[in-house]
Amino acid sequence: MRRTLTRALPVIAALVVLSAPAVAAAQLTVEIEAPEDVREGERAQVIARVRGAGPHPLLITPRSEGTAIEVVRGRLLRAEARDPDAEVLEFRLPIVARGAGDAVLRVRAQGYVCEARCRATVAEASAVLRVRAAPSPGKRKQAEARRSSLSWVRLPGAEGCVGSAELARAVEARLERRVFVSATDAGLAVEGRVERTDAGWRAVLQVAEAGRDGLLGDRTLTSEEEACDQIGELAAVTIALMIDPLTAPEETPPPLEEAPREPPEPEVRVVREVEIRQVEVPAEPEAPPPGPRWRIEVDASGAASLGLSPTAALGGLGAVILEIPGFVPILVEGAIFPFSEAQLDRVGAAQFLHVQGGFQICPLAVREGIAALHGCLGADAGGVFVIGGSLDVSNPERVIGQARASVRGHFDLIGPLTLRVGLHLVVPFRHDAFLAPHPTLGGQVEVYVPEPIAGILDVGVGAHFDF
Repeated sequence: MRRTLTRALPVIAALVVLSAPAVAAAQLTVEIEAPEDVREGERAQVIARVRGAGPHPLLITPRSEGTAIEVVRGRLLRAEARDPDAEVLEFRLPIVARGAGDAVLRVRAQGYVCEARCRATVAEASAVLRVRAAPSPGKRKQAEARRSSLSWVRLPGAEGCVGSAELARAVEARLERRVFVSATDAGLAVEGRVERTDAGWRAVLQVAEAGRDGLLGDRTLTSEEEACDQIGELAAVTIALMIDPLTAPEETPPPLEEAPREPPEPEVRVVREVEIRQVEVPAEPEAPPPGPRWRIEVDASGAASLGLSPTAALGGLGAVILEIPGFVPILVEGAIFPFSEAQLDRVGAAQFLHVQGGFQICPLAVREGIAALHGCLGADAGGVFVIGGSLDVSNPERVIGQARASVRGHFDLIGPLTLRVGLHLVVPFRHDAFLAPHPTLGGQVEVYVPEPIAGILDVGVGAHFDF
């Protein structure tokens, strides 16, 4: 995780300062490698290669035009490349084929080109993906019924005969297609055995429907040769002949020949001229494709802190997370931890209340399906208050500030309901002690000194909304 956060820090610097010292880079370009065969309902990956990005921050934004495909990830950072340090950055973009037809996949890369100074640059590329229709359930069942399994047993004395794997390859070579699958996926079961006899060799073959009683066919083969090579060849030919009509693929009917058209009449020619003039009228502009959606999430959780108060304390935490297309997520959060008690030499105690609120940005933002991971950096402001106890603390109120790094996991449950788990590292800016007079020794003594580092763990639920 430390390595991922380190790679994400340049993104924060690029959002605050638009120029930075860098080595001269070539022009930014994008190439797309799309799968040639995608079937409706399948998942696939499109590879986008970015050249000329240099060592600078990079944002990849893929989107689709049309309803045939859906892009699963709407935004990727440089750290999500296959090798973030490579000269040519390779990104794998998951897609889902939603329906048959054509769709256009566009990939936009935003980065920086630096010579004497750095400037923002954008490169785009597009590719057409064709999605084939999935076979109907009836055809799928017929295809499964044409699959076969092979069980071949060599009885004692026939160990040197052809094996089951070699026999299956010989049958498929004769039929010039794949025939055999596992027994659980097959509709036909081919069983055979070979044995040594006094006269030579004998092989018994049987074909039956998987899971049903009764045979579709059986053969007995014999050979008087000294070696068992001939019986193996006979078994391969016989199995191919037995199952060929049962496993042959469905033939596609030839396309119907179009009837010859009669020459058009003069009236038809006039109609064609009118149609040509109508085509020249400019068409209405198409509506722009929908872009990535905004997402806002509101969370409330129970939290436990260690190091923020004199003792470990339980409290509550609330957060609002805004995900903007083309930008890193933004987080606003507040927390409260009451009733943490500090003891002073058994002569008294003081109860403390810790309250904080802050702002963070999340340069590490990974979302895959219903799960998401955010790595965030920011700062908090708040106060520590003495709210009870027998000690007369001389400085019962204090304004505080602190830096914070957080890792948050989000899991979408049902509808807009979200489960959230977070781990926070807090570094307070003030560490001076809270003082109180000692009733017997006199003078001011320390009641509580803040820790240099503290931690928070929270678990809660929330709701997310896309718009």
